[in-house]
Amino acid sequence: MQILKWFIQKFPEYVKQMRECSYHYDYTHLNLHHIEGDIWSHTVLAYNNAIKSNASEPLKWAILLHDIGRIFTRRENSKESEVSFGEFEGISCFVALEILNKSDLSANKISRILKIISYQYTVIDHIKYDKPSFNELLEKFKYEKELLSDLSYYVEYDLFGRIVDESRVELYDYKRVEALQKHGKNADNFKKAKSLKQNTLYLLVGPPCSRKSSWIAEQTGDFIVVNRDSCVEEIGKKYGKNSYNEAYDLMNENEEIKKEIDALEKERENFAKNSQKRDIIIDNPNLSLKNRKEQIEAFSKTHKIEVLLFLTPFDELVACNKKREENINKSVSQNGLINKLETFTYPLLNEGINEILIKFND
Repeated sequence: MQILKWFIQKFPEYVKQMRECSYHYDYTHLNLHHIEGDIWSHTVLAYNNAIKSNASEPLKWAILLHDIGRIFTRRENSKESEVSFGEFEGISCFVALEILNKSDLSANKISRILKIISYQYTVIDHIKYDKPSFNELLEKFKYEKELLSDLSYYVEYDLFGRIVDESRVELYDYKRVEALQKHGKNADNFKKAKSLKQNTLYLLVGPPCSRKSSWIAEQTGDFIVVNRDSCVEEIGKKYGKNSYNEAYDLMNENEEIKKEIDALEKERENFAKNSQKRDIIIDNPNLSLKNRKEQIEAFSKTHKIEVLLFLTPFDELVACNKKREENINKSVSQNGLINKLETFTYPLLNEGINEILIKFND
């Protein structure tokens, strides 16, 4: 498949938006790491590197789609005359999923591409600043040798697929890239030991409208379910609010009601933590490393940790969110959805997870 040609023909609007998404604030306030100017120019320069290096199919796709989230996260700071993009990798993953679902790629290859996009800046920061160190990289990807290898080649195509100002050139050291590629090939690949714990914590990972609730409704076991939205709705009904949106607005307007919701959620979390012989479902987005860490640390001594990752394309999330607002008055704004997606980091076993199951929208 001629990937670049296919993308241009199938998604001309995204190409247009990438062309119009500038790294620069204006012509006197430039991004010195991207003198070429816009997201599309950098993308095709990096993609050309991948072609010349005979990169694998997943790496070509990752290079093509790695920056697409920037079109949603670009923000201008007029006081500092600069542009920022926030944690764009998360939204890049879900927009990439929208595109990849229309290709003929297998589920395994799509997952591989999303991992590369999610962790791109881990290796970029290693090459440019040695943060994280190589030993920290090995620890992060100890169960993901293929991913570490992919990232070591990805960073070559990305870092040298741009025009860098002379004052920043020292950060782009090709010898460090070659060293990472060499050592990455020789890195050990560990296997996760099978957990012998009898009960399971099901940690659901997915944005609003990714069908987590539908999955729960299909389960027949004896589960304790912890879910903040249900606490918002329950307290809202106490004060005469009959929909999630009404209850959510009330919570934002009244600090005492927010404290009441927090207390109810804490009570249910504590009940779950004290239920060592029952299975637990944490039905919250859990998109960030920080959110997952809190739950994993709370239950890892008593439960096997199983992550269910719900991967729903960006366009379907938007459509579902609109439909849900019309039907049950429960939704997040488009900006709210994008803000949530920005927090997403693809879950890896090194977080203390025993197993990861991926739920695509089929």
